[in-house]
Amino acid sequence: MKRLLPIIVLMAPVLAAANDTDSRSGQPVANPKMQQMLEKIQAMQNCMKNVDKSALKALEQQAKQLGAEVKQLCAEGQRDAAQQRAIRFGQEIAGNKAMQLTKKCSEGLTGLAPELTAAESYSEPGETRHICDRSERR
Repeated sequence: MKRLLPIIVLMAPVLAAANDTDSRSGQPVANPKMQQMLEKIQAMQNCMKNVDKSALKALEQQAKQLGAEVKQLCAEGQRDAAQQRAIRFGQEIAGNKAMQLTKKCSEGLTGLAPELTAAESYSEPGETRHICDRSERR
């Protein structure tokens, strides 16, 4: 989700501009799936107008700070503390109103780009993941 949302948001104006005509032929868009995708993206854009942008910016800063904290804890060998800190932050984000609205706005996009969502899985099925193992790969 975190990786899909920025891609969709950046793609949306380009796709919206192509809403009425095909850029190659200048003819009206005939592909119903493309039209449906454009409508869903437009609905998401309209919904996102209600999201508090300053709250999202604050979350972004908190996430950067968390990344530094986790990296430091992992480097110090405090794997459990790093994992707990990341879990706590995830719970804080889940309760954040701006994030809840963002999630609600993006619900209509589910399935539009399945190849992107599949890329979010970083581990094999049944394998446990640890925040320190992930941060070491970056």
